[in-house]
Amino acid sequence: MKKLMKYLFLFLIVVFLVSCGKVQDPEFRKLTNFGVRKMGLQSATVGFDAVFYNPNNFGVSVKEAAFDIYLDSLYLGKFTQPNLVSVDTKSDFAIPLETTVSFQTAMNLGLEKYLGKEVLIKANGSVKVGKAGVFITKSFNYQGKHVLDLNLLKNPARAGF
Repeated sequence: MKKLMKYLFLFLIVVFLVSCGKVQDPEFRKLTNFGVRKMGLQSATVGFDAVFYNPNNFGVSVKEAAFDIYLDSLYLGKFTQPNLVSVDTKSDFAIPLETTVSFQTAMNLGLEKYLGKEVLIKANGSVKVGKAGVFITKSFNYQGKHVLDLNLLKNPARAGF
């Protein structure tokens, strides 16, 4: 009987998901809040928020996200999502992404040469999204040109100073 209930429940979830119509991918809007999140003696945690728009008639939760981030051809690292994000119907939402880098690595990157210039930002990875406890993993690839200005780097908030 329990097995039958389990299969019936899964069947109802599949029917519900199919009846939702065509599911649209979220639309990338912008990058915000770039800055130092935590500062230690030998490393720092840096991060930013990736802002998207949900065009669907239903909300979901983003449970996990992990992306390899590239600035032109320079690999910045694997950025991960530190906490769950709730996404409302037809609204903007932000996924916080962060990584830890050693001071040695940060100095070797030479990010200052990219300030004020248009650069190609690439993000390749995956997100785990779901509703009502059912989550699926979806691959995500983005690339777009952005001008890195000083305003993007002015957020040392949450750095613990």
